[in-house]
Amino acid sequence: MDFIINNYQWIFSGIGVLILGWIVNIFFIKKKSRFNSSIIINNNLSSKPKNTSSLKKEKKSKDTCHILFIDDQHNDFKMVSILKKAGWINTKAIKDLTDLDDYKVKEADIIFVDINGVGTTMFEDQGLGLAAALKEKYKHKTVILYSAEPTGNRFNKKLRMVDNSLPKNAEPYEFISLIEQYS
Repeated sequence: MDFIINNYQWIFSGIGVLILGWIVNIFFIKKKSRFNSSIIINNNLSSKPKNTSSLKKEKKSKDTCHILFIDDQHNDFKMVSILKKAGWINTKAIKDLTDLDDYKVKEADIIFVDINGVGTTMFEDQGLGLAAALKEKYKHKTVILYSAEPTGNRFNKKLRMVDNSLPKNAEPYEFISLIEQYS
């Protein structure tokens, strides 16, 4: 107490108050926060396990979604022009595919494969084999089969590998609906 009485002018001057505040901060406030600190560990686990199908890619817009049709009669098939007019500007069609690593396949988000007349150089079962191989190689891409004929045995393993199927003569709305669902 004598120290305070003898040095009160120095203690209550600007420098003294600054030093006292610093000492109080170091010894009392910071020590208290060290003892009351808590650690939060977040392993990104929720109470429910996430459905792996919901971990699919995020939704793409009409401007960013790339759609590829593989059809040996793509010149006669009007769906590409219909989709472009509907705003799906990154829609292309090719006659066939001879390499699974083709850049058009790599850039595509959704791939429509005709069952007949494509993939003939690589697969005995043509488009069905091509679609299954594309889905196996590019699991994150959407692969949809379409055909002028019924798709056949729904228990076929390769048919079950693809994301969906529809008839070639389906209404444009059905194609657009699938694209919106998978984009």
